[in-house]
Amino acid sequence: MSEKNQTPFEVLDTELTPNPNAFKYILNAPVVDAGAKSFTSDEDAKGDHFVRSVFALGNVQSIYLSENFVTVSFLPSHNLELLVEAVEDTIEEHLTFYGGQNTETEEKEEPSILENLDKIDFPNLSDAEKGAVIDAVLDETVRPALANDGGGLTVLDFEDNTLRIRYQGACGSCPSSASGTLRAIEKILHSSLKQEIHVIASS
Repeated sequence: MSEKNQTPFEVLDTELTPNPNAFKYILNAPVVDAGAKSFTSDEDAKGDHFVRSVFALGNVQSIYLSENFVTVSFLPSHNLELLVEAVEDTIEEHLTFYGGQNTETEEKEEPSILENLDKIDFPNLSDAEKGAVIDAVLDETVRPALANDGGGLTVLDFEDNTLRIRYQGACGSCPSSASGTLRAIEKILHSSLKQEIHVIASS
């Protein structure tokens, strides 16, 4: 490996996820400064050498980076074991830190919007305000669990008591995410906000 391509990243462990075609690579350091990055095609890479290198391996469906892990979801393949090993090599050779791309780091240190929320007032908020509250609830309750399984979600919009989300990482093509996980999210939101909220996933 040349000096130019060396990075501080090392794969400490490769974990199975509930999605049989997705693997979570645990790294020795954070890979993003805040939030997450998700790629579903080579075109999403926009010159990103690491992402393009992973998609170039073939049969790669998506790449998700968050905290100190990378999740790669594969299309069904007879040589999955070889692909999993090839991604590990690619991470250690080409992955670089995604810093300075999220300006919300300082904002996240501010008190949560939930601290000043009276749940009795939730039905009286605008859809945009409700969406922000729901996003904060997901931050505290749902996203940590999804991250443990190598995935995540982003809120697309909230309108007419319906929350539209998009799964990321291992959750994107996991069979349970289309039904069981959606119902679990609905139950969590109902318990937290005392209001029935319908949750749907968009591709």
